[in-house]
Amino acid sequence: MTKCLLDGITTSACSPTNAIHTGFHGVSGEGGRVGSAGVPKDYRNTTLTNSPVRESQAQAYAVFDAYVSTFSRQFEADGERIKSLYLWSESPGTGKTTSASALLNEWLIRHYVGSIQRGRTPLQRPAYFLDANELQTEYNAFNRPRVPDSIANPAAERYYNAINHAKHTPFVVIDDVGVRDVSDGFRGDFHSIVNYRVTAQLPTVYTSNIPMKELPRVFGEERLYDRMRDMTQEIAFGGESKRGKR
Repeated sequence: MTKCLLDGITTSACSPTNAIHTGFHGVSGEGGRVGSAGVPKDYRNTTLTNSPVRESQAQAYAVFDAYVSTFSRQFEADGERIKSLYLWSESPGTGKTTSASALLNEWLIRHYVGSIQRGRTPLQRPAYFLDANELQTEYNAFNRPRVPDSIANPAAERYYNAINHAKHTPFVVIDDVGVRDVSDGFRGDFHSIVNYRVTAQLPTVYTSNIPMKELPRVFGEERLYDRMRDMTQEIAFGGESKRGKR
């Protein structure tokens, strides 16, 4: 799999000494706009073209190919709204997170290259990956009784930084929507992320193991679900687990 997401644009941009490469991947190859997005390392170089589940999820990828063609609207002041996607399957390992990460990387590429082509400075964080389970772990780390401040304080800082990024970044993946057994406090914070993005009309790709119709159980109300589904396309993933076959 490619180690430079820009090689589909021009191989010269993939030289570690190239300023374009450095701005995108960082000096070490682990930073830049790609690093700030927070995509898990396993998916950091995945695109729609090289995705290992492209063939097995061909119907979904036909939708994705059309979807990324709308990403140019981000540069239009009065452009048509870019919709959100909801990828789900009851079975784990069908490629939801892989595909969501590929879509995020496609946004990164188009934002970075498109900004340079238009004489603009690319945003430092054009896209962001939020793992809902990891966010809940951080929440628990500073809300359990008798947690030392040396653990609780850094966890709280990471938690609220993640929430801020998830709210305000132009394009966000929220992985594993539908986490169960959460506290009212965490549910309220998670609700605020989704509500902010829906209100601001920011494109979001959600992954989940439940269909959208079951989201009221997660959010605790019908209203947010109704607003969310209005501009969100639901895509079901089928087939067997592909884990270990990247």
